Amino acid sequence: GFFKCECVSFVAWRINDVKKIKFTNWYKGQHWGNANLWDNAARASGVKINKTPKKGAVAQTDKSGSGLGHVAWVKSVSKDGKKVTVEEYNYKKDKYGTRTVDKGDFQWYIHL
Repeated sequence: GFFKCECVSFVAWRINDVKKIKFTNWYKGQHWGNANLWDNAARASGVKINKTPKKGAVAQTDKSGSGLGHVAWVKSVSKDGKKVTVEEYNYKKDKYGTRTVDKGDFQWYIHL
């Protein structure tokens, strides 16, 4: 239920593939939609959300060049918990990529 080749569709695929959760654009009765809505949808549906990154969590921020936010899949977290390596799509020029950033580069971590 997400647009193809977007950060949200990539992360939804990871949730379905890795966590075996039937995650859709209308998960738990909430419309997840654009990435900037994911934090509110998580809260409204009772999904755990906090500032602590963990492998397999969704990294979310409302900040992006498009104004629609961004989500990424947390691939790993540094031993000291200050850096996250994320997998993502459409961060730069419509392609898959990974990068390691400060955990504060994302506003929230959603734990499905």
